[in-house]
Amino acid sequence: MREGGVDHHSSIAAAHDREMRPFLLPYEADLKAAVIDRLFDSGAIDDDAVIISEMVIADWTRRADVVLANGSLVAFEIKSPADSLTRLEGQMESLNRAFEKVILVVAPRFEEKALQLASGGVGVWVVGRDGSLKERQRARKRTLAREASIQLMTASELKHLLFCNGVRNAQRLARHELHELAMRLPEADLVNAARNAVKARYRAKHLAFLSDRAARGTLSAVSALHRKGRNRDTRPEEGALSVPNFEIEHGHPLLVHSPAGPILRRRNSR
Repeated sequence: MREGGVDHHSSIAAAHDREMRPFLLPYEADLKAAVIDRLFDSGAIDDDAVIISEMVIADWTRRADVVLANGSLVAFEIKSPADSLTRLEGQMESLNRAFEKVILVVAPRFEEKALQLASGGVGVWVVGRDGSLKERQRARKRTLAREASIQLMTASELKHLLFCNGVRNAQRLARHELHELAMRLPEADLVNAARNAVKARYRAKHLAFLSDRAARGTLSAVSALHRKGRNRDTRPEEGALSVPNFEIEHGHPLLVHSPAGPILRRRNSR
């Protein structure tokens, strides 16, 4: 999507040109940029929201092309004219388990098949002849299962969560032990923890993208969201709990640990 207006003569020339030649459909990068622009235009991206590109899920066997983390975790699966739908059914199953909303963004030739496969509340957006995205089916929000919320968190994030819920030896536990303990927490708490963990993990890259987008436009800035080098396919570090630097005395009677790090509990006034 291009920003800025065009004069009347340019509009006529562009319309005539479209009539004289086939519409040139966008590729995946163009569609990513179009999705992100639409999210900005609709007000879905506020100060708390985070945009993620190629987020790995399902034990690192699948990727979501674009993810919006705001009040919900929304995944966008993109199928450009250069793609096929061979793996789409399996991709939809994985995305439906891992996210609260799923939206399939497709080239026009995939519209009929996409609508057939988009069951269970999956939304469908189709590229229009003018390059805009047309909503053909609205996505419905679903509740994440405990298992899905836990799978979205790294071991370090689970340790933070469990420590804040009274598990004092969380730092020493293995992943499967963390998983077992987390399954006992309320479902709503796990969903909120998963959302917050995803936002915190990707916020720095999101902020870099916003800066790049302001300077160069969405399409050019999409690369700022991509993972770089060999870390692209590497499992996140599952090591010891990382705690920010602080100068609070270790034995302080009011010291408590929150997801953001050590803090002093407010003393009750009498």
